[in-house]
Amino acid sequence: MRPKEVRSPTWKGFWFAGALALGLMGAVGGCGDDGPSGPEVPPAPTVSGYDVTSAAPGDTIEVSGSNFSATPSGNQIRFANPLAATVPYAASSTRLRVVVPGDAATGPVTVMVAGQTAAGPVLEIARGVGEVWVFGGLGTAMPLKLPHPSPGVEYLLVPHAIGTSIPFTQDNAYSIANERTTAVPAPEGDSRGGTMTAQERFDQYLREELQRSSDIFARSQLAAAGRGAGLFEPAQLDTFRSFYVLNTTSGSTLNPASYTQVSAMLRYAGQHCLIYCDVDTLSGGNLSQADFNAFGDRYDNGIHLTNTTYFGTESDVDDNDRVFILVSPVVNRLTPAGSTSFIGGFFLPIDLYSPGGVIPAGTTNETEIFYVLAADPNGHWGNKFSTAFVAQENVKTIAHEYQHLISISFRLLTYGIAYLQGTWLEEGMSHMAEDLNGINGSNVGRANLYLADPGNVSLENDAAPLEQRGGIYLFMRYLGDRFGNGIYKSLLQSRCVGRPCIEAITGEYFYDTVGDFLATLYLSGKDITSDERYRFTSIDLEQFAAVRVTSLTVGEAMAAGTVKRTAGDFFLFTNDATPVSTFTLSADAKAGVRTLVVRTQ
Repeated sequence: MRPKEVRSPTWKGFWFAGALALGLMGAVGGCGDDGPSGPEVPPAPTVSGYDVTSAAPGDTIEVSGSNFSATPSGNQIRFANPLAATVPYAASSTRLRVVVPGDAATGPVTVMVAGQTAAGPVLEIARGVGEVWVFGGLGTAMPLKLPHPSPGVEYLLVPHAIGTSIPFTQDNAYSIANERTTAVPAPEGDSRGGTMTAQERFDQYLREELQRSSDIFARSQLAAAGRGAGLFEPAQLDTFRSFYVLNTTSGSTLNPASYTQVSAMLRYAGQHCLIYCDVDTLSGGNLSQADFNAFGDRYDNGIHLTNTTYFGTESDVDDNDRVFILVSPVVNRLTPAGSTSFIGGFFLPIDLYSPGGVIPAGTTNETEIFYVLAADPNGHWGNKFSTAFVAQENVKTIAHEYQHLISISFRLLTYGIAYLQGTWLEEGMSHMAEDLNGINGSNVGRANLYLADPGNVSLENDAAPLEQRGGIYLFMRYLGDRFGNGIYKSLLQSRCVGRPCIEAITGEYFYDTVGDFLATLYLSGKDITSDERYRFTSIDLEQFAAVRVTSLTVGEAMAAGTVKRTAGDFFLFTNDATPVSTFTLSADAKAGVRTLVVRTQ
């Protein structure tokens, strides 16, 4: 497949800008017989034909006609697709030499000169197996025509929404009509809400608390660096220490009543972490010393190295070169007994600040600290958790929360509260931290929820339900495979938030990258294309559920449904009866629905 160009949305504007300019000239000159005459309108161009009847993206063709601009940039050429607009590289008044763009579609080639347009005859665009492109046309005035030169040819069509003026929660209706009007029902669940567990709801609460307290953090003092210099040398470590632990899922994190003060015993002193255990757990059948040692070793010699390599280094506000990890039943009590999901642990940005002024005493531990579950095989503090389960779950929690610590401490302390990363991208990075640490079971499960209904899941959903986390995990994994794993540190340490971060680092229009990602969900591992852009290299999609695809025969049904922003539905069309399939795509223009097209065989 030939390389395709970046499809900049600015190309869409010059067709309308030229027409508007022409209309304004007419308005200025229309003042009556006695008024001054307007500027002379140049003769309209005409397009008589091409030097070929069929071409492929990347080919050079010659367009014949009249009244073209002899300056190449004075001519704009569109190949039957708003996204396939370009300029010739050579021009005269009667000839234009141009390279067929990657998103060209079968249909008339249109030339615009000085705001006036002319369309020529139909030019067929040949497509080989594995070619991927995007069509942006809507309505009967701009149909999508796909050649079916032989029986068995199949095309994958993926309508997806990119309109940034619409909320990510909005369902955007579309239809892809051919010869019949019987609709394929919209995928089940398109109107349902996101799937949230106790942990996801708690994460959302903490995020909202951080935003509500943004002015407080802006006026607060960091914990004094160096206040503990020498305190944490091995011979001087505190065997017992007090901590404040958040005890609510709804109260203010700036209210001391939202915290329980606990006494904890040091159970592991490592190079990069200090693990303390709430003394209330010591008589409750909790983790053994061997468990604490294994947990600490996994952090010191695994999680710390992995996360700092791929994301960067966290702050060190107390100058002890370590993070604290507190095992406490206060975390267990955040989840009511009998719940089907649970809160596994967390990190609080308030711990990076010293008390005093706007930060009340009794709310901050003035250090980098993670709070995780205590083992509770008898359900003394809520749900029953075996020691083996907690030992495994706490490792996953720390890998995930450590990315949040690195990201939030870096951005908060370096750039300020306004530069905290958007929730959807921040959570995607933390799920990548799990993946990079070899903890992938939950990511696979969430990804399968996403793949079961990809049109209903916006990657930009800041509520971050389970299915969105599965989708953004796959998207982040795709970014690493395509652009290198160094992209994660670049994203974390950038000054931008959300889509602009990804665009700045990849050099691509964000929604072009999303389109390539959607194609990869179907193409990876199928040997349909050799283009490396459409292949996961670090994960095997056969370990996941297959992305949901609706198979249709051209002429038998109309595809219809809804998609959210940064989401797409998948349709596979076959046509054994006629040499060309013609599709008419309909959608609200504000939704920015466009269609990814792949010839699959």
